[in-house]
Amino acid sequence: TQEVVVTDDENPSITCPADIAVSADAGSCFATVALGSPVTNDNCGLASVSNDAPATFPIGSTTVTWTVTDDYGNTATCTQEVVVTDDEDPTIACPADIAVSADAGSCFATLALGSPVTNDNCGVASVSNDAPAQFPIGSTTVTWTVTDDYGNTATCTQEVVVTDDEDPTIACPADIAVSAD
Repeated sequence: TQEVVVTDDENPSITCPADIAVSADAGSCFATVALGSPVTNDNCGLASVSNDAPATFPIGSTTVTWTVTDDYGNTATCTQEVVVTDDEDPTIACPADIAVSADAGSCFATLALGSPVTNDNCGVASVSNDAPAQFPIGSTTVTWTVTDDYGNTATCTQEVVVTDDEDPTIACPADIAVSAD
């Protein structure tokens, strides 16, 4: 008798689906992505194709590794990049408009503007405004800006109206007593 042993030492082949670039799902800080399917082949037969993809993809770049295994345990891998960006602007609602009188003895008002209400799908990085330290008589438009963790911005405006309601003062000169010319 003669024993002939044949082994399959040939790895299968795999070509990954194209890389993917998507925006995060609306209102979320992640994306649900359909990866597609790799192209696979083997000389004897394929047992499985799998990947290590998460259920949802976070903002940034994620490398997905695809693995194909043939009927005899030989494997091959390829990688696919999934890039998720946050393109959703944050939201901002300004504090109410303000109408005040000038500070006593001044031609301006110093005041607290309040705080805007902000929100974002991934996180608010900063909130700022262009308000002066002192508001002059008249109307001043304050622009509030919210910036999210990925640089997206939104703005709103708040009006500040300062009026001069303080009466002027007057001191008359001394009474005069004179003879007619």
